[in-house]
Amino acid sequence: MINVNEQIDYWELGAKEELLTATVLFENKRIEACLFYCHLCLEKILKAIYVKVNEKHPPKTHNLKWLLDNSQINVDDEQLKFILIIQLYQSESRYPNAFTAEPDEDKTMHYFQQTKYMYIWFKAKL
Repeated sequence: MINVNEQIDYWELGAKEELLTATVLFENKRIEACLFYCHLCLEKILKAIYVKVNEKHPPKTHNLKWLLDNSQINVDDEQLKFILIIQLYQSESRYPNAFTAEPDEDKTMHYFQQTKYMYIWFKAKL
């Protein structure tokens, strides 16, 4: 049996830290790394929700869609589209050349802002 509140706190704190790291990377125009940490932030906040809903440790996965599906979270089409886009950037950082084009600064800003929005939206579900 796990301590659910302790695990939720662990994943929530991790998500907050990853968002802070993404902020520093964004400010320093480290696009690929910024987007990787955006993904990591959302992965961790979703794992916090997974723990809350399922009362067990989350699996060792980076798949945001799977975490959504297994945490009883309903998202609209735009949110899902973003989740599937940001999902790509976890692969790019781990497996070079997995993604062909780095987004420009405006698109990166949009993804970064969307990450902050989704983080707050997911956090409200805890």
